[in-house]
Amino acid sequence: MAHIILTGATGTAGSAVLAYALASPSISRISILSRRPVKLADNEPKAHIIIHTDFEKYPEAVLDQLKGATGCIWAQGISSRGMKEDDYSKITVDYPLAAARAFAGLGAQVNFVYMSGEGADTEGKASTMFGRVKGRAEKTLLGLQEGESPDLKVYAVRPAIINPQGKYLAERTPTLQDRASTLLGGIAGMVWKSFEIPADKLAKACVDLAIGDGEPVPAGLGVGAGGRLLSNTALRRLAGL
Repeated sequence: MAHIILTGATGTAGSAVLAYALASPSISRISILSRRPVKLADNEPKAHIIIHTDFEKYPEAVLDQLKGATGCIWAQGISSRGMKEDDYSKITVDYPLAAARAFAGLGAQVNFVYMSGEGADTEGKASTMFGRVKGRAEKTLLGLQEGESPDLKVYAVRPAIINPQGKYLAERTPTLQDRASTLLGGIAGMVWKSFEIPADKLAKACVDLAIGDGEPVPAGLGVGAGGRLLSNTALRRLAGL
């Protein structure tokens, strides 16, 4: 059974990943890096909360608790709305890059699943700050794998509309967008399936990548970067939709 690391466990995608991982017989331990306690992990023997406030630094005391982990799902994130690009880049690029570098030495191989999003552009040509910065994060992490950390196996996943299907697990107070996500997801699921993914199916795809063999995903619709970049279409297929 696998030991995985999870960030963003109180958000929409991260909480879905946590719920799926807690129920998965393939996972024995979930090390959750969080700034605060995680209610969904209360009284769950597989869940280990590590209160961590500086996501640019990983002291030995933290890394010792992560030893043996073979996968990480980086679901930490924040809306780009109203943010300055430097501040958004710190959270979106610098934090996961620091973690990937630190986790690369935890074992013989670590699968690092980075939660990006549809609209990200590794070429830096996106018109939105979200697209440019997320794309830069993808490109930087994939470059890390090809350069200084060959034992790090990176996957960048790009969900589009994440549909909680009425099961909103995130701990923050739901925004109007959050409340509308089930409705919008339901509509997209009927008229534009390639642009919707149920939260639990996204969780399954991410967990399967995190505990898998680290090999590139076979070529197909929605698969890019030599099997390392997966659009919503590819994620749906991996999840069995």
